[in-house]
Amino acid sequence: MDALIAAAIHDAKNGLSALNTWLAEAQREHPSQALTEAQSVAIRVSAQMVELLALYRAAEGSLRLAIDDHDLTDFCQDLGAGRVLPPQSALRLETKLAAAADIGAWAFDAYQVNLVLLDALRNAVRFARRVVRLSVEKTIDGICFTVADDGPGFPAEILDGAETTMDSGSSGLGLRFARLIAQRHATPDGRHGRIELGNDSGANGGAVFRLFLP
Repeated sequence: MDALIAAAIHDAKNGLSALNTWLAEAQREHPSQALTEAQSVAIRVSAQMVELLALYRAAEGSLRLAIDDHDLTDFCQDLGAGRVLPPQSALRLETKLAAAADIGAWAFDAYQVNLVLLDALRNAVRFARRVVRLSVEKTIDGICFTVADDGPGFPAEILDGAETTMDSGSSGLGLRFARLIAQRHATPDGRHGRIELGNDSGANGGAVFRLFLP
């Protein structure tokens, strides 16, 4: 039964990817807000299927990361160029990449980290009032990606460690996946990645998501 569940998740993911391809073609031929919204839903659910499959594989002990060196400037620019902001959105996406150029390359699983940060960015876009910020910096533990917005901030339950709340409209899958991928990035001396959630106490306010990679 477990193998059947994994196969079903994989098939659903592939089906959603095919659906998004057709939606993109339909959007090119007949642009509409309805198709834009449908694409957004297909992309989000497809990402959730990938996350769910990763969690399943981790539970059965078969999850493997593809760790390799990646140029941080290129990685962040590609991430920022993704479909994060809705068309005609009044929001701004600000990327601070000066530190990325100074750091150069870093070893991590670009595919999985991309999924984690895209999920964080989409969540920030959902609640931001005017601006979403993406940055990366060197820390004593390695590197840190930060996604911040100027919205109402994370609920107290989330900051206290809950995966989700009953009225949040979220399954908590994204947070579970982010913690898994962060933890699976590790060094030979036993240091592991992690995520930290907080709220900006400054004038901007808003939620702050941090992904630390050793």
